[in-house]
Amino acid sequence: MAVSSRPRNRRPGLGLRLLFWATPILLVLLIVGYFVGRAAVESYLHSDGFRQFIAKKAGDTLHADAEIAPLSFAGSTIFSDGFQAKGGPDAAFSNLQIEQIRTEISLRRFFEKVWQVEQFDVQRVRVDLSGPRIDRPLEPAPSPLSAPKTEHTSNGWFPNRVEIGKATVHDTQLTWKDGGLRGTVFEVEPHDGSWQLTGQGGRLTYGKLPPLDVNNLHLRYRAPSLFISSSELRQPSGGSLQATGEIDFTREADLQLTLINIAITPYLSEDWRVRTKGNLSGEVKVKSPLPARGGPQISGTVKLTQGELTALPVLDEIAAFTRTQQFRRINLNSASGDFTQDESGLSVKNFIAESDGLIRVEGAFTVANGIIDGTFQVGVTPSSLQWLPGSQGKVFTGSRGGYVWAPMRLTGPADKPHEDLSPRLIAAAQGAVIEGVQNAAGEAVKTGKDAVKSALDLLLPASK
Repeated sequence: MAVSSRPRNRRPGLGLRLLFWATPILLVLLIVGYFVGRAAVESYLHSDGFRQFIAKKAGDTLHADAEIAPLSFAGSTIFSDGFQAKGGPDAAFSNLQIEQIRTEISLRRFFEKVWQVEQFDVQRVRVDLSGPRIDRPLEPAPSPLSAPKTEHTSNGWFPNRVEIGKATVHDTQLTWKDGGLRGTVFEVEPHDGSWQLTGQGGRLTYGKLPPLDVNNLHLRYRAPSLFISSSELRQPSGGSLQATGEIDFTREADLQLTLINIAITPYLSEDWRVRTKGNLSGEVKVKSPLPARGGPQISGTVKLTQGELTALPVLDEIAAFTRTQQFRRINLNSASGDFTQDESGLSVKNFIAESDGLIRVEGAFTVANGIIDGTFQVGVTPSSLQWLPGSQGKVFTGSRGGYVWAPMRLTGPADKPHEDLSPRLIAAAQGAVIEGVQNAAGEAVKTGKDAVKSALDLLLPASK
């Protein structure tokens, strides 16, 4: 008897039912995991461990001992009242203070082990470049954009690097020996392993010199150097200074300056301010070892336009001798020279100053410890010497370019120098007068002798 076989009663759709139940369970687990993970991340962000981690990373990058004030949170935005760092022997600064910090942190690179700071906003940064450094072990410089990858925290699965997308500093207070930069707004962004900095506003000061207003700054920082791509500083009167170059904080500063119609009067000593006016233009190089030891070395070629000289003793003497009042206030058509200034003093070569049709001065001089020593050739027009007897024959003996020329030595205190041209002019004039008197006396004696002889001839006629 045949037995019919019937297929077993399978439970159709079991896999689908399992998938149907597993999916929501997995979603619930993922959601729970997300919130648990997020809570763990937020708990860590709120902890002192995270604050110390940030301070340690910043200190390693800056070669400094750093501290950051307690953090407060509003969503993904973190606030802190301030950050402070004291630079070690290899730091670019001695003291750094950052006030009123606001950052926006993102978790989008969490699994790349990176804390991504999208925006870093600071109210004020104070940096002292010239103060004493603290004792701190020398360390290799990490990347300026992130902490070393080998660094780890007590929570090994948390990110161990910090990268910043963009930073804004609303007020920069940068000070160094005898100078500073104050009030400049900087926008900072990372680019190819370096920082790009764009600055506007603020004021640059140096020593007792008049301040310059910051028009724009375009800088790039790659440790240990700051590269000045372009910059422009302006005088309130309208002149400007453009600068490029490199500042290697471990070695030296090497800058190239372009001066455009810089008013010279404010940069002169008080005694010379009433005597000299004009606008200075030219190319200047500045070099200084870092840390600075003494003054920088400055050299270049400059030209003075719209110049005016007033009340110079030698010009007053020439005006008195020549009876030409134009010498008392000279409008310079041009004045130029090549100069070098360092710790030993100021040296000027190829100096030329001219007032067309009146006077031209050529020569070189040095100023050391407030004492000037210069050798010049002074050229004046022949017509200006018409009232000065003996000058053209004994003092202004050369002739070229429409002028007659005489040598002049200038020595003594720079604010009240002495020149040797006036005494020679006086001596020449006195000599000319004496010669004139002697000649007149000789003619008178000769005339007297002739008259006596004529009278004797009349009284005592010659015997025949």
